[in-house]
Amino acid sequence: MGRLDSFEAESKRSRFTIRDTLTAAVRGGRLWVPASVVLGENQIQVLTNEGSLELRPRRLVWTEPNSFRVTGLSRGLAFRRSYLRFKSPEEASRAASIIKQNSSVLEEPWVPVEEFPVQLRLLLSARYVIALVYVSFVSFVVGLFLLRALDTLDNIGLVVGTVVLIVYVGLPLWAMLVKARRSVQGWIRFQDKSITVRSLDWIPVYPEIIEWKSPQVIVLRGHGISYELSFLTAESLARAVARIRTAYPGVQENLAETYKQDSR
Repeated sequence: MGRLDSFEAESKRSRFTIRDTLTAAVRGGRLWVPASVVLGENQIQVLTNEGSLELRPRRLVWTEPNSFRVTGLSRGLAFRRSYLRFKSPEEASRAASIIKQNSSVLEEPWVPVEEFPVQLRLLLSARYVIALVYVSFVSFVVGLFLLRALDTLDNIGLVVGTVVLIVYVGLPLWAMLVKARRSVQGWIRFQDKSITVRSLDWIPVYPEIIEWKSPQVIVLRGHGISYELSFLTAESLARAVARIRTAYPGVQENLAETYKQDSR
């Protein structure tokens, strides 16, 4: 057996029990746990208090200056991955260098993330409405099935089934109308060519049109979805638009009628 190198690091937990999930929701929980990382010839072993993971590395993807994801195959040729976080970027770099020396791996560099705080509002588009109608129809069919199943419980089952049907079908429509009527605090996130708009959820956007409404407000239109984004300053909007142009050189830009009137 060749030389073994070991590092003290943290490993991202791969699973949560129901108790873990509840604890994490109430107290914050721990997503990362202490780990010993042992590096050998074409082999990585990650030891935590939850068990051990052993794999032959094939790809190493940097997620932060001090963290990377390594993927590969187990002894049984099953696909395995491990997220590792080290005490410092220097220690992470040393571990990655040893992995590359011991194994033939494909390395993907870390791509910095840039985010801009915005007030965002979902704008209804034909594609989005069609998709929502389709989802609502499927929900309606499933709700009818549940209603038929609960109908066997006499009057109580009928009442419960009707409430379930209304909530199951009406909730997505209500959420859509709420999103379309009011602005919420959110962010637009750039990582390489990936653009994501996020508030409570993460929505990838593939921009096609930038419509300028004012020096601080644009409408970003993509495949089947559009957002009105209000930035804190004109400078931050200019930087965000520059990132969009770099990631999507074919994006079109135009001025809204209100912008044209204000500039006269």
